[in-house]
Amino acid sequence: MSESIFDRISAYLGTKSAVQKVADDPVLTAELLLLLHVALADGKTEKKEYAAIIRIAANDFGISPDEFAEVADYLKDFGYETTSSQAALAFADVAFDRKVQLLRHLLAIANADDELDAKEANLIRKTADLLGVTPEELHKPH
Repeated sequence: MSESIFDRISAYLGTKSAVQKVADDPVLTAELLLLLHVALADGKTEKKEYAAIIRIAANDFGISPDEFAEVADYLKDFGYETTSSQAALAFADVAFDRKVQLLRHLLAIANADDELDAKEANLIRKTADLLGVTPEELHKPH
């Protein structure tokens, strides 16, 4: 597939949009989907949880708060039929510490509203099981 002039100019200038960065990184896409899934697991949309997602996206992935709405739209379209289990499987071959970081991010989102819902806890537990991370490993310093 040939590169468009826009792709070549963007590569030359080094200016990938946040959506392009997410689209080019399946593990990042999967993590952001999981963060959104855990935020929505209890059936409520909490501002504190959304703010925590935006904070993680900015601090850990370089996605500015101004760009996050566009990223969320992309994830909504891309991840429409992606289950949490499918998203977690994108982490199969990543380093153990990265898996732990994902789970800690999920816990941060779930606890952002000071209320860990059973559905949120179940999603995190299932994800940890799929990734082979025990609760003891999750809570010890890495």
